[in-house]
Amino acid sequence: MKYIQKQQPPHELIAWTHAKALDAEKQPMDWGYDDIPSEVRDIVKEHLIQEQGGICCYTGRAITSKSSHIEHLKPQELCVNHEDTEYGNLLAAYPAPNMPGCAYGAHAKANWYDTHLFVHPLRRNCENRFRYKSHGKISPTNPDDQGAIETIAHLRLDHPLLERMRDDAVQGALFDGRPLSKGQVERLMAAMDERDGNGHFRKFCFVIKQACEKYLKRFD
Repeated sequence: MKYIQKQQPPHELIAWTHAKALDAEKQPMDWGYDDIPSEVRDIVKEHLIQEQGGICCYTGRAITSKSSHIEHLKPQELCVNHEDTEYGNLLAAYPAPNMPGCAYGAHAKANWYDTHLFVHPLRRNCENRFRYKSHGKISPTNPDDQGAIETIAHLRLDHPLLERMRDDAVQGALFDGRPLSKGQVERLMAAMDERDGNGHFRKFCFVIKQACEKYLKRFD
């Protein structure tokens, strides 16, 4: 999981919510996320994907507008007072609404939400709360971290498919050819915090970064 630094919402969403609030002052009405026009939602999703560097908020796999949906950090069913339209509660996650069910990530999370236990990507320390081991395995960095334990369980971050994807990412980055020099590994590790020319992070960049840290110990 990679920390997401939220930006300002797109002006289209600001304009829409402002107009709705003004209408509600004139004539009381109930409105929420489901009322947002599809064209505004599309803009919001693109904004979220770019904000996240092109990776899923929970899993770290690469996403596009066609392979993702707008995720509510606090589930929509639990939102009150228009929380379901607040940009700070919106993320982009795999998969798209019309894709088959997914057994991990946002679909596995469903309506689970615990303000004390949920280790989510808007928490600055989220990247340090999980440890990625060989073969893509995941565990809490601190074995007593109940929040990390619950988050792994509820989001199924230990799902075999995710483990395989994480392992493939590490193998491709570090073990696909001749052994890397210390300098090469250091440069690769630094690159995991950088965006490419399209503003995207490398998929599973936070996993590869930890693998680089482990690889560098070979040179001690």
